[in-house]
Amino acid sequence: MDYLHDDGSFSGAVMLAISTENLDAHGGIERWAEPIRDWLTKRGMHLEIQSVSESLAEAGKFNHNHAPVLIVLAPEDSDGAISRLADKLCESLCPALVLVPSGHERASLVLRGQGILCESWEIDPDEAAVMLWTLAQRQPAIQQVTSELRLTEMSINGVHSEIAKLHEELQSAATIQREYMPERVPTIDGLDIGIVYRPASYVSGDIYDIVALDEFRTGFFLADAVGHGVPAALMTMVISQGLHKVEGVGKDSRVVPPSEALAKLNNAMTKNTASHSRFATAVYGIYDKRTCELTVAGAGHPAPILVHADGSAVDRIDSQGPLLGVFPDVTFGETTVKMEPNDVLVLFSDGFEVAFPKHDAVGDDRKRPTERYISELTAAGNSGGMLEHAINTLEGQLDAQLGSLHQPDDITALFFSPSASHTAVEQSMHAAA
Repeated sequence: MDYLHDDGSFSGAVMLAISTENLDAHGGIERWAEPIRDWLTKRGMHLEIQSVSESLAEAGKFNHNHAPVLIVLAPEDSDGAISRLADKLCESLCPALVLVPSGHERASLVLRGQGILCESWEIDPDEAAVMLWTLAQRQPAIQQVTSELRLTEMSINGVHSEIAKLHEELQSAATIQREYMPERVPTIDGLDIGIVYRPASYVSGDIYDIVALDEFRTGFFLADAVGHGVPAALMTMVISQGLHKVEGVGKDSRVVPPSEALAKLNNAMTKNTASHSRFATAVYGIYDKRTCELTVAGAGHPAPILVHADGSAVDRIDSQGPLLGVFPDVTFGETTVKMEPNDVLVLFSDGFEVAFPKHDAVGDDRKRPTERYISELTAAGNSGGMLEHAINTLEGQLDAQLGSLHQPDDITALFFSPSASHTAVEQSMHAAA
């Protein structure tokens, strides 16, 4: 029976736990028991007597009704027994008043060190009764807090379990997404290629592809789904499957021009969208090593950077079209440029705009777009035939930025450069044909 009634009064038992059956030899228990029993009886409670050894042996005895316990230690009680008693009281959150005989200061230190109320044998019984009554009055609040704490711990464990499950699912999603992109930097004769790919989270809203379309032409594709996280990553799957670079099979196959490929991708995206449309930017280029010409079409994407090998100029290849997934049946323009040996083309996502904050920026200003990325990408492109070294330098620059461990957006950049030896051979073969 609970000792707290609706009207706030108490009833039930206060346990008097005796540490030794020979306590009578030290003055008996009546000196505490009778006065305390009389005081508590007037207030609707009574006193039960049991040995400490029995209470320790019976699991949860100290938790019985959460009633307070008066524990009387004996001079011969060992430090080990007192420590076990203190652990039991703390484990059960049982309110207790422990009476310690004189000369047993170590027991007092052990008990008080664990927050247990401790007094000497010489305490006035009425004073002890008031302490026990006070402990009983505060116990309902402690019970409520303990119950709420237990529920909170259960909730936290549930949240941790869900987070672990979400972690596994996102890792699986990241693995699946990577399967739709080149596993490693592809090797294509006549081209030096480099890639920087850094998702802001498990999955990325950026997707890229580099693929040999036929014996002479290579396609370079980079798309950035608007948004972040899983929704953007799912969009990249749609984009990857909707971009048709080659149509037909065998002798009847043809390489789809960049503008036509983006137009068909856009129609596929607008056709399957529901009330909540998803948008993306993209850039698609085809390089023909016979003519050293690069044809590029864009869909709301940052214009690629062309860094000339001699360092004389840096061009932006602007062939902008509308965002993908907004309006059906739109056309996309194309731009064709001639690439010289060791020229470097850089295709990049808009995450670079916030990757390099101003040197003196602080707080939220560090997340604002800047133009620093242009010089950083240009420096990587102006590699003097050492593209791999330039990519490593750019990676190091990204690592050096404050907050690079928590980048605000996905970062992707594709670099490719025609090598001088292969360019000369392909041009001579093309002229002979």
